[in-house]
Amino acid sequence: MPTNSIMIGELSITHKLDGTNYEMWHCKIMYLLNDGYLFEHLMVPRATPSDKDRDGKPIDTTSMQYQEMAKAYQDRFNKDRKACFTTVYCMQHDLIGEFEAYPTAEDTWDKPRIKFSQTSATRLCTFHLK
Repeated sequence: MPTNSIMIGELSITHKLDGTNYEMWHCKIMYLLNDGYLFEHLMVPRATPSDKDRDGKPIDTTSMQYQEMAKAYQDRFNKDRKACFTTVYCMQHDLIGEFEAYPTAEDTWDKPRIKFSQTSATRLCTFHLK
């Protein structure tokens, strides 16, 4: 079975998203991100650890519990960025600028779906006009 980096390389060369191949690209990216344990970042928004409790009182940011939450957030942030990079890296160069600015993997995943999916409103209108 190919490794994740080999699959990224193959996908980034032969099956980059070009606007016409969204469905196949979507499936391949989904498997690729799932194999790298990054797919969950497309579905669950990340939240920064708060320095206040539910009542608005300051939390001891030097406590072990807060430090563990901060480390978990940083790990999640790093994986989210990796998922964003992987998704954008597997797009044609003319599309990268449009999608690289989104702040989360969830956005980077959803925006191409909205634009290129066969069921988007624009595509349905285009199909109807044809």
